[in-house]
Amino acid sequence: MRTITLLLLTLLLPVAALANDDVPTIAFLRYGVTTHYKLTDKGVLDTLQAYGYLSEDERATLDGGSDMHGEKINLLYRDAGFDFSAASLMIEDALDEGADILLTVSTEVGSLAAQALSDLEDPPALIFAIVTSPYDSGIAQSTCIKPDYVGGTEMHFDWEKAWQVPFVQDPDLETIGFLIDANSPVAERYTSYMEGFADKIGFSLEVAAATSATDVALAAEELMSAGVDAILIMPRTSLAVGIPAIMQSAIGVPVYSPLVTDVAEGVTIGSGFEGWYREGFNAARIVIGHLRGQIDLAKTGIASTPGHVVAVNLQAAAMQELEISQAMLESAEIVIDADSDPAEVYRHPSVMTSLPEMSDEERMAEDSAFLQSLQCSDEMIAEQQAALASQE
Repeated sequence: MRTITLLLLTLLLPVAALANDDVPTIAFLRYGVTTHYKLTDKGVLDTLQAYGYLSEDERATLDGGSDMHGEKINLLYRDAGFDFSAASLMIEDALDEGADILLTVSTEVGSLAAQALSDLEDPPALIFAIVTSPYDSGIAQSTCIKPDYVGGTEMHFDWEKAWQVPFVQDPDLETIGFLIDANSPVAERYTSYMEGFADKIGFSLEVAAATSATDVALAAEELMSAGVDAILIMPRTSLAVGIPAIMQSAIGVPVYSPLVTDVAEGVTIGSGFEGWYREGFNAARIVIGHLRGQIDLAKTGIASTPGHVVAVNLQAAAMQELEISQAMLESAEIVIDADSDPAEVYRHPSVMTSLPEMSDEERMAEDSAFLQSLQCSDEMIAEQQAALASQE
């Protein structure tokens, strides 16, 4: 309680009292812009504005897509247009501009930034959001074992819940097809999860890999030829360009995604992650804690906030000539029917899209408790080091 009280007092101090003489520069580096990534942007910017780092006029500059040089922070506001090479150049540019913090969005940009900073003698802070697995992406080894300048928030997937959802739709399901991105550093981990779940439950698993967007249709057709009863798409932080091709192949077979908002892209059922806004919000809380000297990134663990929502797209099911079971409909928080706009998934109360309504004092207390929950004790660090050593 004493620690949280001290953190709260720190938060209540004016920003100027804790800032250096120079205005800090944050490079807000995004892989690209989509509807769900816009929610992450909004989570970051809403939080910075709530704490007085952005004024309304400064926020308007960012909404126009331009960099912002403000009274309390400078913000380099960049995206790579989902181009891997452009993302590397974007990071180099941020370092050349003397950024104090790299705030990255997506596994791709977070991983590239971690590589770029690893060779620097005095790197800026790296705080990441929307990363499917920082431990397979070269960003961190475990929640507390990572470079001293790194912090952030991992996309949380409740695998036990996600992989049971297909059995709600079809209790007699025998074979699941798992469509993976072979280029992803997390493909091996997610395939291992699925294999373990298949052994535990007793269903057959067919795995098909795509190495590019043009391969997705071929991978989907391969799974359909194998006679799968359902198709699951591996989590991703890139574009949804392959989903239409999957859906065209999957006639009579439901397609599941662990990203709930993929129902807006046409999948049959989204089951799992809905926290695009929340992850931007949490990353910004870590940024603010770092700016105020409230936390030591070296002993601040990686955040992972639980959340699991199920959404059903009846429009997609109709095009696939599928009937969604009553049990599936009853278990879903969100149902897109024939008269709905699939984008309504982004406006559903189950999907966070704005800061919780509370007083400034309540917000500061809650944020202090959140940051305190991330602190790594010496015992936690020692335990994680031992666990990693045992795996070598």
